[in-house]
Amino acid sequence: MTPTTEIRTRPLTAADDPWKRATLVRCWGSTAVARRGELVECVDLPGFVAEYAGLRAGLLQYVDCAGEREVMTLSTSRQRHGVGRALMQRCLDDARSLGIGRVWLTTTNDNIAAIAFYQRIGMDLCAFRRHGVRVSRRVKPSIPFHDETGVAIEHELEFEWLPGG
Repeated sequence: MTPTTEIRTRPLTAADDPWKRATLVRCWGSTAVARRGELVECVDLPGFVAEYAGLRAGLLQYVDCAGEREVMTLSTSRQRHGVGRALMQRCLDDARSLGIGRVWLTTTNDNIAAIAFYQRIGMDLCAFRRHGVRVSRRVKPSIPFHDETGVAIEHELEFEWLPGG
């Protein structure tokens, strides 16, 4: 795959619905995600699609509320090829153009690649919720107890991006 300049991002449209649903189920086990002990249905959320060579390669969805944007999902079919970076850049640029003062997201302690990625793109770790996944598991029992390498999935980490930060 070539550099991110060949990755095109665009807003989600109704034509993306079947693919979006399938992507959510494949990546998250359902069309809902849990964080902070809350279950969020993502099927109707706005977002962006990344395309490479005319094929959908990534999905990002968000919620805007009270001058902030929460990234609810970030999924790519091509990891370490710039798809996630292109989607996050589109999200941040869009938030900046709308005057949104903070973009944030939650990940889990086992997601080491994501933790490094968020820091590389300029996000800061701003909160650690010890045993936060236990709370989220109450609303979404299908959250695994361990990742594929055997690491316990226990804690929620919050990252944020602040304009000019």
